[in-house]
Amino acid sequence: MSLLIKASLGDACTLPFPVERREFDWVKLQRQARWNQVRPLLFENLTGPAAGDRADRVVAYLKDFSVGQAVTNMAFSSISVDLYQQLTDRGISVFLMKGALWAWMLYEKPSLREFGDIDFFVAKHDIKNSLAVFSKNGFEPDSYRQYLLNEKDTSEEYLNTDYQLPLTPIEENTLQSLEIQWNCSYPRYLFNFSWDELSQDMMEYTIMGKAVKIPRIENQFLMMLVHHAGVEQWDKLKYMADFVRLLQRFAHSMDWQYVTKVARRKGFYNLMMESLGVAAAFTGGNYTKLSNPADIKSFPSKAFLTEILQHWEDERASVKTKSLRILSYNMRYRDDLKTKSAILAAHVGYATHWRLIWNKWVWYNRQTSQASK
Repeated sequence: MSLLIKASLGDACTLPFPVERREFDWVKLQRQARWNQVRPLLFENLTGPAAGDRADRVVAYLKDFSVGQAVTNMAFSSISVDLYQQLTDRGISVFLMKGALWAWMLYEKPSLREFGDIDFFVAKHDIKNSLAVFSKNGFEPDSYRQYLLNEKDTSEEYLNTDYQLPLTPIEENTLQSLEIQWNCSYPRYLFNFSWDELSQDMMEYTIMGKAVKIPRIENQFLMMLVHHAGVEQWDKLKYMADFVRLLQRFAHSMDWQYVTKVARRKGFYNLMMESLGVAAAFTGGNYTKLSNPADIKSFPSKAFLTEILQHWEDERASVKTKSLRILSYNMRYRDDLKTKSAILAAHVGYATHWRLIWNKWVWYNRQTSQASK
């Protein structure tokens, strides 16, 4: 794990835990690299010849995967900018987000960042117009979401209670998953950001020679924090690799007053400070002080850091739905009783969307009946 962390966060990073001297386990290294989604970073930073057949097989695996990821990243990047251009040409409010953007924006080489899909943020009022563009390019919602979007009683409720819409290829395609979002998370977790908020003071960035407009760095930071911490709980080392690179490149020029104000208003200031504390523990950066020099509390808490390290080391059990896991995490790390009570109330309030719940039940029941015939 120490080798994996240094490969992902930089060889100069510090390790906030003792390193045991024991026989090197190449199979475990391969498994951990796969789980943490940092295989190209590991291969890039392996030095010296591997010793033994097992080591040779792991290095060969990492090399093959990294070459394939490099080809995939370039292909997906080309698709990303082409779709972005088509969408904006039709007046649709959109920006590229997550891996397809951060691979270019934050990493030494875009091939070093693992990602397997493309994500766009689309203004809610443009969702249906954007679907026509994606359909023309061979991507449509699955039958379940098609059903919800086409039902008069559920279309608006779906958009108001969800935040993303996965699209899949109509025919065989290298790109197997494309997602559009109109919020940063499920509204009931109260990480809500509208298009108007995120599109303020947008900046221009060039990908493969083509200019795209993206949110300002402060909003990129907040979106990353919501996804990597609030939703994914730093479960994979890849997320911290993104976070550390963003901070190392932009922290000293960011408007921390704005960032802190937004985080406090939306009730995730404590989660932000815990996360900055973890980044500081690995890099020695003074990120918590940049955010709030007056905050005398020590970050990260032992429990917060320990949980992250355990998930990187031992992986995490997969679950059918992560809703309860995310809820439990936010109950522990969101700011105050007011915020936590509001999150619980929003979850209870979801039950009032009976038309949506009814139509979901009808669809699932219909699918089950058809499958049994």
